[in-house]
Amino acid sequence: MSWFHWNTAAADARNHASPSEIVACFQDQRYLLGKLAFLITEDQATADRAIGTACEITLRGNTPFRDWLFEWAKAATITSAISQRAAAIRLCGTRYKDWSCNHAEHLLQGNAEERAASLDRILQADGQELVTELDPLCRAVLVLRVAIRSSIQDCVIRLNVSRTAVLAANCHAMTWLHDCQTTPVETITPLQVPSDNAGTGSGLEQSAHSK
Repeated sequence: MSWFHWNTAAADARNHASPSEIVACFQDQRYLLGKLAFLITEDQATADRAIGTACEITLRGNTPFRDWLFEWAKAATITSAISQRAAAIRLCGTRYKDWSCNHAEHLLQGNAEERAASLDRILQADGQELVTELDPLCRAVLVLRVAIRSSIQDCVIRLNVSRTAVLAANCHAMTWLHDCQTTPVETITPLQVPSDNAGTGSGLEQSAHSK
């Protein structure tokens, strides 16, 4: 049966993203990834590093399937950004130990169209204003829930805070999102990284060439 395993492995390899495809995804979606990372880190330079780290980890690890590459890039970038703000996020969790949420609708994820509209609202929001209005835990929960559809339990594990804290932070985040629903939503176009970019983009290109 060795021929069967060889053919299966070859087909599987063809379905995985190549290093150049991985780098292209992180570059082509840099606006979106950068905005999500900024909302967690509060600092653009740190957000850029989070993108670079996420790309490097993707290149070094088991490469994702080509069809899942964009979702993988979002999840990897968010994870990297959370690691940069882990202490601040956990500190916020202690503030919510006596809070509760009585809004059952805040636990709903919505359909694909509703999720896309919510993501567009986050991307179009003024980042500095959002940072002022929501604390690090609330912003992390907002990004996780909207950008990669994390469950409450997934947020608990990723953020290393109590379920009570996540539910309370989610309540604040979803209330903010609801208040933004009257804001017109425009189409978000990915920002292309200039070829002469000396920051994360150049680093990503170098990583691909080294493979």
